[in-house]
Amino acid sequence: MFFGLIYFVLHLLAWCYAGQKLFATHPLWVRIVAGLVLGVVALMWSPVPFAFVLGFTPLVQGLGLALSCGLAGAIYTYAKPLTVNPDLDYTKLHRTLLWLGIPLMLLMAYLLHTHIILPTENGYDVGQATYGDLQMHMGMVTSLARQTVFPPEYSILPGHRLSYPFLVNLVSSSLYQLGFSLRWALLLPSLLMCSLIVMSFILLAFEVSTDRRATQLATVLFFLNGGLGFIYFFGWHEYSFAQILTEFYKTPTNYNAMNIRWSNVIADMIIPQRTSMAGWSVALFSMWALLRFTRCSGKEKHGWGLLAGILVGLLPMIHTHSFMAIGLLSLGWLGVDLYQRRTQLLGVVGDWCWYGLPAIFVAIGQLLYWTFPQATANGGFVHFHLNWVNELKIDPYFWFYIKNMGVVYIAWLASLLLLVRSRWHTALLNRNLAVLQFGPLVIYIVAELIIFQPNLYDNNKLFYIWYVFAAITASCGIVSLFRYWRERGRYFAASSLLISAVAIGCLAGTLTIAREWVSNYNAYNADHVAAAQFIDANTPTDAMFVTADNHNNTISALTGRNIVVGTDTFLFFHGLNTQQRHADVKAIFTNPAHRESLLAQYKVDYIFVSDFERGVYPTISDLAAVYPIVFQQGAVQVLAVSPRAQQRRR
Repeated sequence: MFFGLIYFVLHLLAWCYAGQKLFATHPLWVRIVAGLVLGVVALMWSPVPFAFVLGFTPLVQGLGLALSCGLAGAIYTYAKPLTVNPDLDYTKLHRTLLWLGIPLMLLMAYLLHTHIILPTENGYDVGQATYGDLQMHMGMVTSLARQTVFPPEYSILPGHRLSYPFLVNLVSSSLYQLGFSLRWALLLPSLLMCSLIVMSFILLAFEVSTDRRATQLATVLFFLNGGLGFIYFFGWHEYSFAQILTEFYKTPTNYNAMNIRWSNVIADMIIPQRTSMAGWSVALFSMWALLRFTRCSGKEKHGWGLLAGILVGLLPMIHTHSFMAIGLLSLGWLGVDLYQRRTQLLGVVGDWCWYGLPAIFVAIGQLLYWTFPQATANGGFVHFHLNWVNELKIDPYFWFYIKNMGVVYIAWLASLLLLVRSRWHTALLNRNLAVLQFGPLVIYIVAELIIFQPNLYDNNKLFYIWYVFAAITASCGIVSLFRYWRERGRYFAASSLLISAVAIGCLAGTLTIAREWVSNYNAYNADHVAAAQFIDANTPTDAMFVTADNHNNTISALTGRNIVVGTDTFLFFHGLNTQQRHADVKAIFTNPAHRESLLAQYKVDYIFVSDFERGVYPTISDLAAVYPIVFQQGAVQVLAVSPRAQQRRR
């Protein structure tokens, strides 16, 4: 663990050092945030060029660290400081970071602590949010670390290249390989990324709104987001208020039966979805840099454009949806710039090349090698679909979004109406904010009309980038009206507006987070954990197992070994066809006549038998009479099948 910690810290220190030069004109906290964001990107990307040649080994971690430190040193030596926005005093945000930013970070830290395979006497426990997708991510972490194959393949579908954005898990694989426990290999980068999401959002919100109070309100409305779903738990439907804290995914932001689909960003996006966590930790900062690029003039644009372009270009294999969303955002802002400077088209194109060319150059290899082949497989994912996941027969168009997004959606629409007419502009609802809306609107329109994956719901990852700006715009509108009424002596109306906006805007999200706070589920019992430890120590790292296809699969998640096929909960939505393999696994467990040929076909070394396998295939009891048992504890057995597996037993 010592070497892993040194590896992690040196990356961050090197880029914090570079950040001191690159952002020398900015306050200390901005320089630190910038350095940490660049350090996280370096942790994800620096081993990759060497891993293609040498595999994913500790040597590659060392070479990646040397590359990272070298690049950071070069930037410190040769880069010119990026210009600060002279109209903003970032030191005004110190108290915001203290009383708002730190509590949000501590909240997420606690949820991560309780939700990421917390060791107990019963095995490994998780929370409601991490009972699902975390198991897939753990499989990527352990398989990359143990098998060292690069580019990696799906350990739950061997032979198929892993094209899902896996770089957040590569960081954890590095730490796991260098001595961290699996829990801390997952936990440490997550703690850092969650902190960067909070700080980068505050930085971006201040840049957009230019107002401290609007920034604070936007931060609250974004992270504690929720709509009007709480109304269904006060006697309007079958569930009671008390069941929010006890039922599985029956919260005011997750209630599919009543078309409540707008999940809370902390409980359902950041904590459980590691790619979103990593993507947002980079994307929010990238959008700040991109916004600075659009608002600078002359040569000041070049540095900001280059920084934003490189960061955005590195996003596809960190979080593809964030890359897509920022691409759409960029198109909107480019269109505005082309219109505003229509007499200087060559100048506009020249300026945007400083951003666009680096982004395209860095991204194109990832898209061609990983993203496009999987996205176009089996006829492709992309198709037209109006109105996201709303069933129009249940909810009219606007009511669907109002009840899902509540205060933010209403205030966003109202603010747009005010921004349309310049005579209605205020200190916050000004021309700069009006022009900025064209970028987020492109995201909203595209996400409304086009689906990019088999799961319609996944377009929410585009909508959330739009929602970043919607929350800030809505906050500008609310604060403007609050000040308008206060200046005219209507103190009750002003205070009622602000209190109502926070209370109604955050109630559903707060209740959902409360559910996560108390949720607890056992993902792997003590027998499964013991089996995983035995397998990790006593079987070949490239061993093939036959198991059931439960999503919390002990072999794939905890040992990093391959299984013939895993759950379609993960694989189907990645566009992968698993039908034949599922049929073959069933035959292995239930059809002795075909068992041996299938075991040979898939080069199976071990059969894993537990309560999951017995539940799905009740007739497998004869396997123990055919193959030697190399591990048994409680209901868990590991059977050696291949000659090399049986030889290791001796």
